[in-house]
Amino acid sequence: MTETEEIKKGINDFFSETGILSSHFENYEYRNSQESMSENILSALESKKHLLIEAPTGVGKSFAYLVPSIYYAKKNDKKVIVSTYTINLQEQLLQKDIPFLQKVLPVSFKAGILKGRNNYLCPQRLARAMEYSNTLFETEEQLDLEKLYRWSKETKDGTRSDIDFPINENVWNSVNSERGICTLKTCGSDNTKCFYQRAKKELADSDVIIVNHHLFFTLFDGISDEKDGYLYNNDFIIFDEAHTVEQVATDHISPNLSREQIKYHLNRLYNQNRKKGFLLTLPSLHIQMKIPNLQDLNQLFFHNLRRELFENNNKEYKKLTARVYGKNITENILKKGLDDLLSDLRALRPACRDDAQENELNEYIQRFSEFNYILEDFTDQKKNEKQDDYVYWVELSSLKPESNVSICSSPVDVSGFFRENIFRKNNSTVLTSATLTINSNFEYIKKRLGAEKALEIKLESPFDFYRQAKIYIPKNITEPAKNNSEEYTEVLKNWINYFVMMSKGKALVLFTNGTLLRKIGKELSDEFSASGFELILQTPGISRSNLLNRFRSDVNSVLFGLDSFWMGVDVPGEALSNLIITRLPFQVPDHPVVQAKMEFIEKHGGNSFYEYSLPEAILKFRQGVGRLIRHTNDKGIIVILDNRIISKAYGKYFINSIDECEIEIVE
Repeated sequence: MTETEEIKKGINDFFSETGILSSHFENYEYRNSQESMSENILSALESKKHLLIEAPTGVGKSFAYLVPSIYYAKKNDKKVIVSTYTINLQEQLLQKDIPFLQKVLPVSFKAGILKGRNNYLCPQRLARAMEYSNTLFETEEQLDLEKLYRWSKETKDGTRSDIDFPINENVWNSVNSERGICTLKTCGSDNTKCFYQRAKKELADSDVIIVNHHLFFTLFDGISDEKDGYLYNNDFIIFDEAHTVEQVATDHISPNLSREQIKYHLNRLYNQNRKKGFLLTLPSLHIQMKIPNLQDLNQLFFHNLRRELFENNNKEYKKLTARVYGKNITENILKKGLDDLLSDLRALRPACRDDAQENELNEYIQRFSEFNYILEDFTDQKKNEKQDDYVYWVELSSLKPESNVSICSSPVDVSGFFRENIFRKNNSTVLTSATLTINSNFEYIKKRLGAEKALEIKLESPFDFYRQAKIYIPKNITEPAKNNSEEYTEVLKNWINYFVMMSKGKALVLFTNGTLLRKIGKELSDEFSASGFELILQTPGISRSNLLNRFRSDVNSVLFGLDSFWMGVDVPGEALSNLIITRLPFQVPDHPVVQAKMEFIEKHGGNSFYEYSLPEAILKFRQGVGRLIRHTNDKGIIVILDNRIISKAYGKYFINSIDECEIEIVE
């Protein structure tokens, strides 16, 4: 029997109706799609091909990609990199799925999770912070530092998620693992107590490594002649929740920079008001005296941007973003000050007492060098000089006069990056999600990601959608308007109330506009309460997991959610029996990135609505619809409060994108 035949037998032994899974789960139902997905992944790995798999909810995709990947990795001395988007899935894999597989599979394997290095405590930095605590911290921060020190003696993994008390951000950022400070040289001995370096060493012997998309693209440093794989010399990738990969990669290709970021790191160097900071550990009085001037210049630079783009001749400007079309929208008054600061910091290197202190200094040098580059690139639009298409814009955190201001840039098209770095010859990448296709076609996602040569498979849903779900669409509802008129708001509120009463609560209501969510929520709160339904509103400062736990535990409650609730919400059972979509989720057409992507398509002879706006909206719509049916026993209704889905020609594409079910048009 060949190795491939052995693995295929192992897959069949695991998934078959009388196999390993069935013997461990009393109500096990064999799913042909799950075994098919597993076999197709094995085939792609064996042939060193790339593969896109749309695996609807209920297929059981985690086992479907883990089982063939583990067998193949062990047989071929490779590593499996599993990259996810949500923390929930990472925890499910590490705490539930992988321990189960380690117990039942006939092959022994090691697995581990790597978090972003800023999540780990660095004992050497902690020791230095304790030594210089009077120089670095205020009294309350010193108390936090003492708590961290005691915790460091008890923690198992040294990560922030293991801390059960509030921690000051400045204190944590002074003791966590940072690139250039917590290095193999300073923290990487064989008997290291450094939690990050220890985690990395343990992963070197692991067969399965779980990361998130953000960490993957942070660690990924491009292709090289010395490395055949991606993060390791001999690995392959499984991207789960792959519909989010493009945006995450884009964020890493071109990072943003804000006024408060610069202010924060200047204060870490030296805070004039508190007389605290890293510079006090070195002979640097001449540099300390320059920091307040840099702080003033930082404030003025971003104030000038706000005035130029959001205030001049436009007192009624109510948007949070403004696109920058040309060079030198404002003078880079920070340039000389940052150049001088970097020169002064480099001159301090000989004064460092040891490698650890010099590494700390070098991290500041690298960070402010990056700030300097981003500022120069923004004012000069340097990326566009390379004939690449980039979009530049300024973003406010809110409309308040002193809100944070960020300078932003983004590549308009990242297909070339993926084509060159991810979908390379003689490597294997598997991308899977419940939503990768438009009208059962992979063309859109392939074009966006440069995955034209990748194999593709669309699996059938294990659910009987026609039996389990019904769609309601009000026929004469007012069409959504940009300004959310009083008439539209009132009509929308009344329809939401009507359908919530129909299902007696148990509803997730998805909005695309926060102001509308809060206004309607305020007006319906008393009415819902009188009917015995608690209304849970997504509001700033309350964690998503907290809101979901409240929604799950109170079966009759109603949850109003925004963007983050359109995906990754898993509430099986009666608690979510009614899914209400208030508006088809088209992106805001005047956001600079959306504008630029549409212009890029038009410039190349395409139709931006049908090639970008509509597909993006359909993918998000499918994500939203996918919140309702999570189990074979689930039943419920989907309410679409946007009559464009039946009045516009493009509406049929939304309907055709989901599984067929009964639709009732409500007069």
